[in-house]
Order: sequence, then C-alpha cells, then structure tokens
Amino acid sequence: MSTERENTSKKFEEQRFEFVLYINNNIICQRYFNIRDYNEEILKSFELKELVDRITGLSNGDFGSLGIIPKYLQKKSMEYLWGNFNPYMVPSEEVAKPTTDKVDNFQFEIKVDKKSVIKSEFSGNLFPPKVRYSVDVREIIPSIMNEIRGYFSQKSYTMVGA
Repeated sequence: MSTERENTSKKFEEQRFEFVLYINNNIICQRYFNIRDYNEEILKSFELKELVDRITGLSNGDFGSLGIIPKYLQKKSMEYLWGNFNPYMVPSEEVAKPTTDKVDNFQFEIKVDKKSVIKSEFSGNLFPPKVRYSVDVREIIPSIMNEIRGYFSQKSYTMVGA
C-alpha cells in the first residue's frame, strides 16, 4: 500500500506544471500536468499575459471576450437563474438591490517547478452567490490545460522589451 502512495507522489513530483484556481485565496481546484515541447521563453513574453486573459479575461467589448472560467461561470449563472425563475413573483426592493457588502474575487495562478509565473484575479461578484460558492470546474479543466499547453509549447514568442 505504501509503494502505491510513493508512486503517486512521485508522479506529482515529476509534473513540473500546475494551475490553481482560488476564490478569496481558498483553493477551488489545483491540477498538475506535463507539457511536451515546453519553451521557457514564454516566461518573458507577451503571450503569457494573453494566455491568462484567454482563461480569466472579463472584457466584453470590441477588444476581447470572456475567458474560459468567466464564460463557464456565466453559463452556470444562466442555468441557475432560469432554473429558479418564478414569473409570478413580484420582486421586492431588497431582492432587486445588488449586494456589494462582501467582495469575492477569483484568482488563477500558473506555476512552473512550484514557482508562480503569473497570477490573475477577477471579480466573482458578477455571478450569483449560489454559483460562485459552489463552483465545479471539472468540466472546463481540459480546456484550461489545453490552452496552457498550446501557449507554453509555441515555437516563438513576442519578447517583453524587444
């Protein structure tokens, strides 16, 4: 039994890359993985910022779109709101007021060899409390990992300061 645990911990040690999703600095999801053809130049490139924007971006205007995580939270919010919609309910003033008492922020971090290379944060207050406190991101983990792998294994990058 102990050799099975040792093998499992060894596999995690061999995996150099990880991403972590937090809400208010509490871990929601943490995944370790490998990247084939890793190019270290990503760590000094503009593409690293572009990657994080594609995962956590909130710009909804002409210059961008929702990232993978906010788009997923938006989808879950719509499902929740339509599932609990009551056309016969008359909203009171208290229900119609948005609550801004508590600030909830999501953080997303990418690490290489256990060292943080980039961290991004976006507001969770855009989503209903039921959605943001019961986040189940298993559905989008493959998309996040594919995005990271794609960016981290590019042949060339636009270097910062070049």
